Amino acid sequence: MEAVQAGLTVRLIMTGRDSLMTCRPDDAVASLVAKNVDQFSSVPVVRDGRICGLYNAERWFEKTPPAELRIEDEFEALSEDLLIGGEASILEFVCSAAQQPARLVVSGREIVGLVCLADLQKLPVRAALFGLVTALEIMMAERIEAICPNSPEEWLKLLSPGRQERVKEQVDSLREADTFVSELLATEFADKARVIVKLNVLDGSKTKLNEDFRDIKKLRDSLAHASDFAGTKDKAEKVPHTVEAILRIVSEIRNSDGG
Repeated sequence: MEAVQAGLTVRLIMTGRDSLMTCRPDDAVASLVAKNVDQFSSVPVVRDGRICGLYNAERWFEKTPPAELRIEDEFEALSEDLLIGGEASILEFVCSAAQQPARLVVSGREIVGLVCLADLQKLPVRAALFGLVTALEIMMAERIEAICPNSPEEWLKLLSPGRQERVKEQVDSLREADTFVSELLATEFADKARVIVKLNVLDGSKTKLNEDFRDIKKLRDSLAHASDFAGTKDKAEKVPHTVEAILRIVSEIRNSDGG
């Protein structure tokens, strides 16, 4: 998982500095709003050719700013919280996006671009997230096999009768096609999640865990079928919380195995 994510960096999804819309501290906010026809939510503030912060233009998408208001009256000054390295993984940005939805991307001593919540729609993000969910599914399968090494019936009985029958039908189909590897490979993501919860591998209430897995499955399905998983602000804001849940579950599965 770490090897895959290391190659999927913030630089792949950022908007380069030369393509950014900018403003100056003494600009009127009304002037910025009038120019912001593409509704960029975060606009870099530039003083003497150097970026000195970010202005949150989103607050004016639905209303008109006072004529006397200036950018310098309310922009966020440059700080460590606004910065992220260009070689940081996409997941690092995603995990912080709930608290800091826009970050200036640095390379060496220069600010080279901007990454924001809207960039979650870009294809490298899809690759990073699908890789993460796939890693989780692999880890769940390995942990189930480690806990139930003797017979698939040990974990199969934890599924509903309907799902047990469906898995057995899939196994029969794979055997007929001479492509059978293991019973676990005949299960779906939700089956593995249900077994992991019932095996008490994870901390927390089963209700909360089931909710987390429902959100993860929904994200997985959207990624697998090229759905609009981050096409609205509400959807995009949910992604970091789902990713945090995945990383927490991954960590607990590792710890439960002593690794």
